[in-house]
Amino acid sequence: MSIAVEVFDSRRNQLGEGPTATGPKNNHIQWCDIYGQLIRSKDLISGEISEYKTSEPVGFQIPRSNGGDILGTANGPVLRNVNGDLTLLPTRQDADGFADKHVLRWNDAKVSPDGNLFLGSMAYENQSNEGAFYRLSKDGKNLKRLFGDVGISNGMDWSQDLSKMYYIDTLTMKVEVFDYHQGELSNRRTLVQIKDGMGFPDGMCADTDDNIWVAFWLGSCVRCFDGKTGEQLAEIKLPVQKVTSCCFAGEKLDQLIITSAVGNPGETMDLNEYPQAGFIFIANPGVTGKKTNTFGV
Repeated sequence: MSIAVEVFDSRRNQLGEGPTATGPKNNHIQWCDIYGQLIRSKDLISGEISEYKTSEPVGFQIPRSNGGDILGTANGPVLRNVNGDLTLLPTRQDADGFADKHVLRWNDAKVSPDGNLFLGSMAYENQSNEGAFYRLSKDGKNLKRLFGDVGISNGMDWSQDLSKMYYIDTLTMKVEVFDYHQGELSNRRTLVQIKDGMGFPDGMCADTDDNIWVAFWLGSCVRCFDGKTGEQLAEIKLPVQKVTSCCFAGEKLDQLIITSAVGNPGETMDLNEYPQAGFIFIANPGVTGKKTNTFGV
């Protein structure tokens, strides 16, 4: 069975990423254009759109419980109030005890159901071991490095019972799973080994059956995998090459918002071949997902 896809927002993103769905009916859809240095949104019900600029590339955006956003600006993270005021938070150097060896940035993040923010970094030149994975405490005061040797830290989500965390480091060509307990990770293992020709695993989200929906860069699709066995269950084909992430949205959380990209800095593509590159898409995958967790500070 093919899953129909429609354009949700046709503003072109150089590197669209990190969609979230918040608001009373999970109708406030928001995402970042990392290299466009933009936070964009569109209301699922009214169609109202908005956007604002950031001062540097922004690897993630997550709405805060009390208004505003937490942003993964390249040298952040930072809290942004509704009026645009910024509050600095602990940096990678604070957590690591040393400065970045090469030029790094934040790439993807998600708030766990128990309130902590998990966030990862990557090198601009895609070195396979320069990035790391971190946890920011729910009060925003403590940033802890959990592990290093990360290439491109990407998608993550948790099982319904909060006993597992799914995780993607794109350059490993795997979806991995950890045991999860009160913010701590253990027993790292492979859930899905990505085969040649499938593209590169990017952002993801989990549904209420603990199956995971993974966007594939250079794969033109989102694929669903069984969260226990790793078996592929479904595929959503898209009319673009570089599919980056997804999240569930809508009152019933039965719609999937999917982000895409033109490419990395300086990259262009033949828009005759992929005229919708960088657009945001929406699909009805036939399952329900979970709410976006907001950041509490």
